[in-house]
Amino acid sequence: MTKGEIDRLGDRIRKEHENLSDETLATLQRYRTSHKTSLSQIFNILCKINKNKTKNIVTYRIKRFESIISKLNRYKDMKFNRMWDIAGCRCIVESDADVYKLKEVLKNTPEIEIKKEYDYISKPQEEGYRSLHLFLCIKNDSIIVELQIRNKLDHNWATLVEISDLLFNAKLKEFKEDKKLLRFHYLLSKKDMLTTEDKAVVVNTIKEYKYFEKLSDVFSRNYIQVRKQWLDIETKYKHNYFLIETKKEEIPKIKAFKTFEEAEDEYFSIYKNSHNANVVLTHLTSPSYEQISIAYSNYILTFHSFLDDCCEIIENLIEKTLIEKKYVSYIRYFNLYNSISYNHIRNVHSEVMEISSIAQKNKSKKNISKTKKKEKEWVNDIKKHLDQRKEKQKNLGYSFRKHMPTNFLGKQLIKVSTKLITAKYRFKLRKTIS
Repeated sequence: MTKGEIDRLGDRIRKEHENLSDETLATLQRYRTSHKTSLSQIFNILCKINKNKTKNIVTYRIKRFESIISKLNRYKDMKFNRMWDIAGCRCIVESDADVYKLKEVLKNTPEIEIKKEYDYISKPQEEGYRSLHLFLCIKNDSIIVELQIRNKLDHNWATLVEISDLLFNAKLKEFKEDKKLLRFHYLLSKKDMLTTEDKAVVVNTIKEYKYFEKLSDVFSRNYIQVRKQWLDIETKYKHNYFLIETKKEEIPKIKAFKTFEEAEDEYFSIYKNSHNANVVLTHLTSPSYEQISIAYSNYILTFHSFLDDCCEIIENLIEKTLIEKKYVSYIRYFNLYNSISYNHIRNVHSEVMEISSIAQKNKSKKNISKTKKKEKEWVNDIKKHLDQRKEKQKNLGYSFRKHMPTNFLGKQLIKVSTKLITAKYRFKLRKTIS
């Protein structure tokens, strides 16, 4: 398509808004998929560069229909041919230093030309977003591909914003409508530099929005069913293209395909038949559950590091209230902390029971060595999470003993309240697992 044809298509999309005619939709689909070859070439180059960096995650996607339509309607004067993020790759690395190392490697890659860059790491966006955006092309090719490079912490922050949009319809990413949640996410973007007052704001927002409860409900509802889907997917051979479909009130669906064409046809069919679905098409060269749940936690909706970050913030506040003898605040934070721990252990128990059930069902099947291997990986994941939680609680216990009040009344108040809260959640846990 010529630049003029692309721009006229953009004008037509704006005019038809969200009710696109079949002709407009088909033309948009043709334009989207015209990026496939260039995107694949750049993705393959990135995979080669990161071949020996096993902790790095490289993915690609073609921009979703609804994202294109929304962006065209938000930016009325933008020429459609200048929307350079139709095709996108993402590389999630360990640190900011790794971000810039990758950029230098790409600058010295003969096949690649960097057309433009936006550095939101050295100059983060106002709401806290941090990432390096490079707009690349294969030399002598007119198709532009956007590459986002970010470290895992910044990636986790960005996906949590999208999860908040889904849970609370907050429209933070596009319109920044909910000011309290906007402030909440801004504070989380500088988690390691938070003051005690900042941490209190974070925890108060968690309580006001029942944030953790809603997040935990969604994750626990989804986790076992999604993990079972993944267990089945990983027994398939060379299925490296994935469609992830998310709806607010339903279990996410993951489908695996051998070819891009099969996956894209299914994507187009889902979009035409269900405008409420949030669907992404991606490609992972060596897919694993851990990899896809980190890269697409806002679609998978089964795990997010925010749960650990939340516990760490509350642990710091518990310690601070003991030191400052703010006993009412201590009781409030300790109760919240135990509530979070209870939910976590309850979910882990559900996982253990489900794995046991799957193992029993698979006993009679032949040639299930790969399935058993994946079941073992699942068990190891559970053990890792439990070990991490035990270590954190051990550290909290040490801090508790170190900062216990020395005066009789304070000591008794803390001991009794701690004992009552602990007993309450132990009782709930015994009822859950009995």
